[in-house]
Amino acid sequence: MSNRFPSAGATPTISDVAVQAGVSKATVSRVLNGKATVDAAIADRVLAAVDALGYRPSMLARSLSLGRTNTIGVVVPDLENPMFQEILRGVTRAAAADGYRVLVTDTEEDPADEAAAARETRRRCDAIVLCSPRLAEPELRALLAELHPVVLVNRELADSPVPSVSIDYASGMEQVLAELHALGHRRILYLAGPAASQGDRLRRVGITRARSDHDDLSVDIVTAGSALVDGAAVVETVVQHDATAVVAFNDLVALGLVSALRGAGVSVPSALSVVGFDDIPFAAFAVPALSTVSVPRRELGAEAWTRLRDTIGGAEGGHPLVFRPRFVARGSTAAHPAASPPVWHGTEQAPSPPELTARLGDREVLVLHDGSGLEPTDAPRPFAHPVTSLGGTVVTESAPDDHPHHVGLSMAVADVDGVSYWGGRTYVAGQGSTMLDNHGVQRVTETEADAGVLRQSLDWIGRDGTTRLRESRSTVVEEFAVPGVGSGRSALRVAVSSVLETTGSTVTIGSPATNGREGAGYGGWFWRLPADAHRSVLSADGPGESTAHGSRASWVAFVLDADGRADAETGDTTEPAPTPARRPTTVLFRQPAANAFPWFLRAAEYPGVGVSLAAITRTAITADTPLVTGLEAVVVDGALDAEQADAIHRTLLIAEERHTEPRSTEPRSTGSDA
Repeated sequence: MSNRFPSAGATPTISDVAVQAGVSKATVSRVLNGKATVDAAIADRVLAAVDALGYRPSMLARSLSLGRTNTIGVVVPDLENPMFQEILRGVTRAAAADGYRVLVTDTEEDPADEAAAARETRRRCDAIVLCSPRLAEPELRALLAELHPVVLVNRELADSPVPSVSIDYASGMEQVLAELHALGHRRILYLAGPAASQGDRLRRVGITRARSDHDDLSVDIVTAGSALVDGAAVVETVVQHDATAVVAFNDLVALGLVSALRGAGVSVPSALSVVGFDDIPFAAFAVPALSTVSVPRRELGAEAWTRLRDTIGGAEGGHPLVFRPRFVARGSTAAHPAASPPVWHGTEQAPSPPELTARLGDREVLVLHDGSGLEPTDAPRPFAHPVTSLGGTVVTESAPDDHPHHVGLSMAVADVDGVSYWGGRTYVAGQGSTMLDNHGVQRVTETEADAGVLRQSLDWIGRDGTTRLRESRSTVVEEFAVPGVGSGRSALRVAVSSVLETTGSTVTIGSPATNGREGAGYGGWFWRLPADAHRSVLSADGPGESTAHGSRASWVAFVLDADGRADAETGDTTEPAPTPARRPTTVLFRQPAANAFPWFLRAAEYPGVGVSLAAITRTAITADTPLVTGLEAVVVDGALDAEQADAIHRTLLIAEERHTEPRSTEPRSTGSDA
């Protein structure tokens, strides 16, 4: 036996072991590779020499000798995602127990790089795990034929011999939506994941099934992504939407959204419930703790290895294994309060409070003033301002520079037996608009809120102090489910109605038009919109101011903040929107079908719309024929087209015909100005 040792610092080789043990290199190789043909005593000498020399065999040489690397590859689309980290951990631990190491490749959600990355990884390994591959099915099938042995995770291919393990994401989404529905949520937003993700497609399948199970459930889909920043990026879209709950593609998107909502002042879950997917470790420790769908991530990885190991050994990989996830309720979801009537604040100061505020939940949507603060020349009268959409956009204006006597929403009539309850100048034939001392006052004498409906009694008082008319007025403010827009989006509905009765002899209502100013038949319920809002006009009879004005169209609408300046003929706009741009808003107006008058509408000069009680001739109110009139408005966050606006009108018309709203029992007028 030789006592020769390698020189100091040199790495021991198989030749050194052979010399130390007094055997050939072939014998050393057979011992190290576990061959049973070597005598036990000789094998012991070889192993003793290995220990003495500190010899470590070359893994590359060993791989070339044995024809295997004892390494498998795992290809993931996003290694930063804790979901894939946990799957990887499950694969790694299970493979290590069988003497295999794992090589990881991250494609960074790039389907174009996926095939090349998988091929390169496979060349270095004995087998490969493809985790949530994003490739389209034809390309994926072609690739799998090159990669054998291979296992798919979170991707199934019908009639494919490639073994797979996956999650039933459709079932998970069904569970989420069922839970949210049970909590009272009916308008839900889904923040979709990568377009190439099969998990995203399965979640959409679950949405379809849930809609089938719950006829009153609406789920809008918004493209988001799979990362924290993707959730934060869509916060404005979420805030503008009227959903009461959001389901994110995964927990990362949900957590990014929750953080951004906190910055936007939106409370989770009191204002909005949020649900994630995957139940990553961070989810339980978020504030609030995130409700999510729990999936067995490590078990998924371990089962992937089991099937891959069998395939490496030449056995069948087994049937596709599908894990069923489960919903986990935590602090980010809560019951959605049932719709309730508006709360009118200020009625405790009855019989005639100076100001009333209507709130829907935590939103202030309308402020009603008694008009006592107006100047005498403004014809003091009750008015509503601001009226605010559910999304927070103000859609009225009071005392604008162009017409200081315009005050939001009010009952304003230019000529009641020569008295102006409109304010400002009076049109006089042969003189034009002239400031006269002829302004009256509408004075509230009684106020009562009943089941969300505000009822008021008013006296119309002339300059001589006598009461010429008495009015019974009601105001309804409510949340309205918009048909055909965003699959069930809500809007603000405001409906005002009046019954005017004479206190004695016949009273006639006129307008500048009946006094000689053509086309100026204003007078009645009038809604003044913001002057700085860019606008376009729609109506049941067609677009534009000239089409709607003076018509008896069943509805008219203003789309605010469409790009452009108002055109004198159409009312459409052409200049860029203001900076910062307003959110697009549509205000649709209609009148009770049985009491409809012609429309008075302005868009180019200023934005306003109202009922024209005396469009051409004067209208008489007698002891036997009170005047009944009203105006209904639906304020929708978003720009509607004519078809969508007409769908709203038809829904309201059906409700009107069914008398679904509390109504006055007073006699009705014919709605005629003849």
